[in-house]
Amino acid sequence: MIHLRSILAIARKDALEIWLDKGKLATLLFPLALALIWLGISRIGTSQPAQPTTALLVYNPGQSPLQQVVSGLLPEAKMTPASSAQQVAAAFTVSGTGKPASYGSYDVGLVIPAGFEASLKAGNRPHVNLYLNGTTVDSGQEALLQAAISYYARTVITPASPVNVMTATIHPASAATAPPFSLGEEYANLVVPISFVVSLALLPGLLIEEKEKETLRMLLVSPASYTDVLLGKVLVIFLYQIVLSLTMLALFGAFSGNAPLLLLLLFCGIMLALSVGLYLGVALKTTGAAGGIEAVIVFAFIIPATFVPLIPYLNGNAITQIIKVLPTYYLADGINNALQRRGSFSSNVIDICVTLGCALVIVVATLWWLRRHADLAATI
Repeated sequence: MIHLRSILAIARKDALEIWLDKGKLATLLFPLALALIWLGISRIGTSQPAQPTTALLVYNPGQSPLQQVVSGLLPEAKMTPASSAQQVAAAFTVSGTGKPASYGSYDVGLVIPAGFEASLKAGNRPHVNLYLNGTTVDSGQEALLQAAISYYARTVITPASPVNVMTATIHPASAATAPPFSLGEEYANLVVPISFVVSLALLPGLLIEEKEKETLRMLLVSPASYTDVLLGKVLVIFLYQIVLSLTMLALFGAFSGNAPLLLLLLFCGIMLALSVGLYLGVALKTTGAAGGIEAVIVFAFIIPATFVPLIPYLNGNAITQIIKVLPTYYLADGINNALQRRGSFSSNVIDICVTLGCALVIVVATLWWLRRHADLAATI
């Protein structure tokens, strides 16, 4: 039987203990301090003159999400819808004067055929026309845009080359420069997994500490049951975790993306981190043993978040297939999609289901362990 008052009393005790214990307080505030340092670095990196707006002319009769994928890769993209594919081509056609009819008006042109996704799923190889103004778009950005279009096509269907990208460049630049890199956007992808240190370190620590100090026996003498103790500790860590994660995302302006999807994935990630922390707390007996395992698991959350934003650059590299073995890859992929305003709930349902499914499996494993060791828990 669950006792609500006992759960709240245990949660209150642990909430105060975290603030009074310097080690636990440092663990709680470390992600926030790191985020503030990152934020300062990103502000320094962006204190240079603002990047010019990239003018994008798009013909997208089928309202394909590919439009958002391309615009998300361009600095300060300003999108203009075109009435026909011919209008886009004309804007990038060189006349007898050596300049296009609307020279300087647009930097990138994109023509996406109607029914683009349906054509991919039907096994066809639809043509996407990409027009570039070489005076404002360098070769690095060109390669990135082509890779992003191919990668998006692979998220719809998996053949090696499901789409033909037809690229036309006017006034090619004489020298290529590297595409702009935003530290703020890169750090935003790492904010959520870094914040999960709270669940992955503090929750096992609270449980294992009760075993090491033999204070769990005192708690069980009270009306509280072992289940109440677990729920009380999970509750306080959940509250700290959600406040910390939301604060860190807000610092980086992450809610300017797909906020509802981001919040859902944040909740899924918290459930996964809490389930892992709970399992470590009930299965391990010493903080020393937990420390090494926690470090490995933290990296399992951080590594996919580091590589997922780079997938368009890697263009099908084998490393992406290796990373997909980690369940945390799907959480990182969904968060990145939400931050980039890419896709919807339906297009990210695999990421959501895999994350919640893993959390459920770990919770079931925890319950199985508790049932198997019920006699041990009763004699602690």
